[in-house]
Amino acid sequence: MPIAPVLAGSPGAAPPLGATRRGDARWLVPLLLFFLVKQLLLVTIVGPFTGHDEVDHYYYVARLAAGDGLGEVGEVELPEAAAPYGRYVADYPNNAEVIQPPLYHGLLALLHLALPGGTLAKLYVLRLVSVAVGLAVVWIAYLTVRLLFPRDPLIRVGVPIFVAMQPQFSFEAAIVNHDILLILLFSLVMYVLLRGQRDGLGRRGKLGLGLLAGAGLWTKASFGLALPVIAVGVFLAWWDSRRSVWALLRDWLVTCGLPVLLALPWFVRSFWLYGDPTGAQRLREIPDYGDQAQGWWEMLSAAAFWRDRLHDVWGNYGWRLIPFDLFDYRVIAWLWAVSWLGLLALLARGLGLAIAQRLGRRGGPPAFTPLQRRGLVLLGMSVALLIVGVLYVGTIQFTQSRFVFPAMIGIATLTLVGIDRWLPARGRLVAVPVLLVALMALNAIVALRYLIPYYYGPGGGAAIGP
Repeated sequence: MPIAPVLAGSPGAAPPLGATRRGDARWLVPLLLFFLVKQLLLVTIVGPFTGHDEVDHYYYVARLAAGDGLGEVGEVELPEAAAPYGRYVADYPNNAEVIQPPLYHGLLALLHLALPGGTLAKLYVLRLVSVAVGLAVVWIAYLTVRLLFPRDPLIRVGVPIFVAMQPQFSFEAAIVNHDILLILLFSLVMYVLLRGQRDGLGRRGKLGLGLLAGAGLWTKASFGLALPVIAVGVFLAWWDSRRSVWALLRDWLVTCGLPVLLALPWFVRSFWLYGDPTGAQRLREIPDYGDQAQGWWEMLSAAAFWRDRLHDVWGNYGWRLIPFDLFDYRVIAWLWAVSWLGLLALLARGLGLAIAQRLGRRGGPPAFTPLQRRGLVLLGMSVALLIVGVLYVGTIQFTQSRFVFPAMIGIATLTLVGIDRWLPARGRLVAVPVLLVALMALNAIVALRYLIPYYYGPGGGAAIGP
């Protein structure tokens, strides 16, 4: 991938922004093409219906396409055709995913109706939709970091590479699952919000945030965790404009109140059927779901809990049936810890500079511009809130790290910032190809060492049904 010509624009000799954008096409287009090819291979490698909840999601789509209505958890059973894939169903023979808002499933139902062929043919076409959505997320990742770090090559190039090659994100973008749409909508909200910090949030921007958040709530109730981030971002943009408090309240009504209003029919329906707006309490009643629930402190204080979350972020494909070797997890953990420790050190340095300035002392130049500081605060807030969401789900049932994946761009940005600011300019240039090679190697290992042997090795045929 021809990255080197672009990286001449290091912080020490920053090119004009327009030149940076033109030069970025030299590596971004190949990256997008590589992602597309990789995802098409994953679509064919991963056995049908073996993605997490893929059975339930597909037959939710098929149910809507057949005009059978939304249904109620515990009363909607999967068809007999799903029996060979029962081991990949959380509550077989029931379809637990009908508890989810139906935007993703309704949109795919229209495509399902138009498609010829049988179940497997339609499944693979619907998987291609996930590939297209994943491609859009990689593009938004680039737009986001170009907005915040236009002249930082490691971050500007590294974040899209990280997102495109993160193994579990790639898995999400190769199966039928509403989480990939949730990631797209969350990423769009964050981009609009961050752009508003630079350019201001006009009427269209605020209305766009409200509509995107409403679509997110109609995709999954957990999108509500984005609303506090939106509220803070809107407040910061309002603070710059110095308008009246009433203007801020109107902005919050449009950006945070409108999505809740749009999703209110679904929340009322869930409350009527299940006794709470999200239906989470009904999930607690499912065998093997509620049995694995834990208390907040029980999770926070358990090293095994956090070890399992690391495993879920990088491996444990298809209902945790394809884990990595422990050695691979340890290597990933040590490398990832370096970047996050670097980020904490940068935070400590920033606090030290602020204290020094308060005391009237010179503490050196700031590590970030005001826009970058705001961006990192909002991205960090999004990651933190979704981690809280992971913990909350754990109080109801077993939890999974993929619930934090809507903040994948934030995770990638924080990871790369933790490396970038502690490297000299030349070291950042070298770090980009190193990151690219390391993540390409990881993807090759995932495919050749884990996925292909699981599905197509000795006895692997049993893993993908008849």
